Amino acid sequence: MNSFRLAAALSALLLAGCTNSDIPEEIASIFVEAAPSVGGSMSNEVRLPVSGLAIRVMTRALVPAEEILGTQPITSGDPDLRQEFLLVQLDRKSAVDVMNYTNEAIGRHFVLVINDTAVGIMPIDQQITDGNLMFHVEKKGLSNTEAVMDVSRRLNISALKIRKLKEAERK
Repeated sequence: MNSFRLAAALSALLLAGCTNSDIPEEIASIFVEAAPSVGGSMSNEVRLPVSGLAIRVMTRALVPAEEILGTQPITSGDPDLRQEFLLVQLDRKSAVDVMNYTNEAIGRHFVLVINDTAVGIMPIDQQITDGNLMFHVEKKGLSNTEAVMDVSRRLNISALKIRKLKEAERK
């Protein structure tokens, strides 16, 4: 499920002599829930690790790893039902793609996938125009707050490494 472009770039950089500390360990991408009419070869089933919720997603990511700018833990919800979410900030290109997609995808879900493992889900309740996505995150053995903090920290490290790799590629 990982972005082919990113995988090719990482392979080229490894061959060019980058150290292992330069290569991100977590590759996150955002996939969209497949419509019921989509055939089996165009979708894959992913399962969230704690709830066990299974979702069929398209085989190609709507937002590849290199288009995720960063993440941040946030608290949201009604005062008596507040919980932690992972805010994922997208670059301009992906923000436009998400805006265009969500215009007609209300009722479906976004799924955050790290290294082929689903870790978060976000319902599409309305068109998203700002490039900010809020995911409920799950990780075995961790509370909601701990999972959000851990995933955010790890993805920010990877996003920084990917940006550095992209800058090195331009030179």
